[in-house]
Amino acid sequence: MLKVVVVGAGVSGLTTAVDLLKNGYKDVTVIGQYIPGDMTTAYTSPWAGASILSFASSNDVRLQEIDADAHKVFKYLAENVPESSVIHCPGIQFNDQEDEAGEDSFWVRKIYPKFQEIPKNKLPEGVHKGYTFETYTLSVPKYLKWLVEQVTQLGGKVQRVEAVDSLQQVIDATQCDILINCTAMGAAKLVDVRDSNMYTVRGQTILVEAPHIRQQIYRDGSDRIVYIIPRGDGTVICGGTMDTVNKNLNAEPALTKQLLEGAYSICPELTHGQGVDKFKVVSVNVGFRPGRKGGIRLEKEVRVSAALGKKVTIVHNYGHSSHGYQSSWGCSQRVVKLLNEKSIIAKL
Repeated sequence: MLKVVVVGAGVSGLTTAVDLLKNGYKDVTVIGQYIPGDMTTAYTSPWAGASILSFASSNDVRLQEIDADAHKVFKYLAENVPESSVIHCPGIQFNDQEDEAGEDSFWVRKIYPKFQEIPKNKLPEGVHKGYTFETYTLSVPKYLKWLVEQVTQLGGKVQRVEAVDSLQQVIDATQCDILINCTAMGAAKLVDVRDSNMYTVRGQTILVEAPHIRQQIYRDGSDRIVYIIPRGDGTVICGGTMDTVNKNLNAEPALTKQLLEGAYSICPELTHGQGVDKFKVVSVNVGFRPGRKGGIRLEKEVRVSAALGKKVTIVHNYGHSSHGYQSSWGCSQRVVKLLNEKSIIAKL
């Protein structure tokens, strides 16, 4: 039996572990310095808005396919697994700018149910194009807890460990046959990875009480993005920022005010039209997305461990930036495919 260790207990690592367990890999352990329930800015997954949207450009066929495959799983969860917290959620997308040459922001019609372009004469002032659609949203704390439960129910383990310096350290300590690298920003620090393409993308959001809001709304401008995402548990995420320069771990009050004003501008119903001062704020959140030049790294390598006297297969699955949740199942499926080549599957 092959021993598999997944390094990183965020949404990517946990989802990958579930897929591996469902595909015949019986000895699977997820390890992480942080695990679901921890609330630290160094742990990306708890801070996500987690609407299941695609961030792929019309020319990025790989990410389109990854997201399309993930959407099929989220559809199944929304319709059959209520304990996952995944729900159908209608949405509206407004774009203040026209598409750049060669770009088609409407390509998502291929994966979004109920896609419909909004006529020009129905668009708000300043908006160049828009569409309505349906995708899925989820409650992040409930969903991460559900993923952990799936891992353990399928026979896997989730373990907290001290921070590691290298993948080789994990290989030597666990004597694993397969290692899955889902370390997010950790990939920039591991001495035997040191991915210089990694960079942080700071996000600041506000969680508010608004159980009457059942629709997600997005407005993409030239200098900011405004959105609201209902989570199905009575709360709504209001955002947001995508800052590659700011490294501040703490919420910035001026930005919080700006985000609430932006959310109110696209959905006054959040406070029943009573103004920005009437928001019922639950929390103000700061997280750092694991951005990567070149996109997600999905790649297999084989190392020879002199200490163990055997070959160890490593699959890298990191660099998901703002689309960790929506690409999670598509990426995990590709990890399984990379492993299920003749040289690996024959050992099962």
